[in-house]
Amino acid sequence: MVQKGVRKVNQTRDTTEGIRRRGTMSKGDQREAQILDATRTLLTEKSMATLTVDDITNATGISRTSFYFYFPSKQAVLARLMEDVSDRYAETHVWLPSTGQQRELLHTQLAGAAEIWHYNSTILACSLEGYDSTYPPLTEFIASIQTRFTSALAAKIDRDRAAGLAPEGIDSATLADLITLMRDGRLSQLSAASNGDVAQGINDLAEAILRLIYGRLD
Repeated sequence: MVQKGVRKVNQTRDTTEGIRRRGTMSKGDQREAQILDATRTLLTEKSMATLTVDDITNATGISRTSFYFYFPSKQAVLARLMEDVSDRYAETHVWLPSTGQQRELLHTQLAGAAEIWHYNSTILACSLEGYDSTYPPLTEFIASIQTRFTSALAAKIDRDRAAGLAPEGIDSATLADLITLMRDGRLSQLSAASNGDVAQGINDLAEAILRLIYGRLD
C-alpha cells in the first residue's frame, strides 16, 4: 500500500498521458497534475538521481512550499507516476489467468505492455535501474509491482503443470523471475523502436516465453 503523500484518495488524476478523471478539477488538483506532468517531462531529459525538486518547481512555476504541500519528496512524485502506470499495466494481463499456451492472448498482453512502455519508458526504467531511494514507500511499491506479475505468472505455470499442459522443470517462482527480467529488458529496448521492430520483437518475446514454460509448442 502506498502511504499518504504518494496517493491521495479521491483526488483527480488528469495528466496529459490520460490519467483518469474524477469529476471537476480543483485548483489543488490542477497543481498536483502540473507537478506530475512536469516530472514526467523532466525525466526524458534527466535521470531520477539528478532530478531535483527545484527542477520541478521551476518547470511548474510553483514554490517549494507549494510542492511540499502536495508531495513530501521527488520520490513520492515518482511513486505516484509509477502507480498510475502500473494500474494500466495490470489491465494488460489478459494471458495470466488463462489455461495453456494461448499464444494470441500472450501476444495481446505483450502488445499492450509494449504500448505502455513506449509512452512511459522513462518512468518504468526507474524500476529496472533499481533506483536507490531513501523513501521507503517508493522502494516498497516498486517491489510490489514486480511481485504482482511474477506471482501471477508462477501461479499460471503451476496450474498448467498440474494440468499436464507444461512440463516440470525449474521452480515456477524462479522461472517467473527469469521471464520477467527478459520481458522487461526487451520491452525497454523496444520502447523506442519502429513499429515493425516492435511487432517482430513481440513475436520473438512471445515465442521465447512459451518455449521456456511449455517446451514444445502447439
